[in-house]
Amino acid sequence: MSHQSKYFPPEYGKSEFHCIHCNVFARQLWAHLQTLPSFTWTSVVDRLPKFNEQLSSDWVVSKCTHCGDHIVWHNQLIVYPKSIIVQPPNSDLGEEIINDYMEAARVFSDSPRASAALLRLALQKLCKKLGEKGENINEDIKQLVKKGLNPLVQKSLDSLRITGNNAVHPGAINLSEEPERVLKLFELLNFIAMKLITEPKEIESFYDDLPESSKSSIERRDNLENT
Repeated sequence: MSHQSKYFPPEYGKSEFHCIHCNVFARQLWAHLQTLPSFTWTSVVDRLPKFNEQLSSDWVVSKCTHCGDHIVWHNQLIVYPKSIIVQPPNSDLGEEIINDYMEAARVFSDSPRASAALLRLALQKLCKKLGEKGENINEDIKQLVKKGLNPLVQKSLDSLRITGNNAVHPGAINLSEEPERVLKLFELLNFIAMKLITEPKEIESFYDDLPESSKSSIERRDNLENT
């Protein structure tokens, strides 16, 4: 899988990843932080008492070679900007689900469990968007399977459902100890949207652009096969 199709979240000490600021997979430059006695600019800080020292090795900054913006790290965790380290949501999810997705992304670093619970809510809304009742995710998946759901999509739906359930009910999965499971849920939600919404929409659009004579010929062929 190419870097264009796979998302590599920011990771401490990695030379390349997808930048939080520009979302481009790019080389990253790294440096430790140190205070300086003077700068080429002035601010309100200049009227306050100063200090000049080398900060501990826990304080690190990385710089994206594509956009030139920075990430500040402390104890190997991102402290600036407020970290959203997941891949962007599929635009076909719709505004309401995207809002849940982004809220889950913003709280992930502080609470993987809260993030997973929000993604479970997003999945419930997605089931409704797919034509199901949106009241019981397990039942909705069952109905989608009856309609011929792709087995890989079914496994993605159930993986998201079960992991999300563990966020709101005691279960066998400890999401606080396995936050990487929650990161995978973002990918699964996008994968589900791609297979069930984006790809069918793209195929329909491509088919609609075919010449009318060709589509009429296809309809006659299919009508003959059904007689």
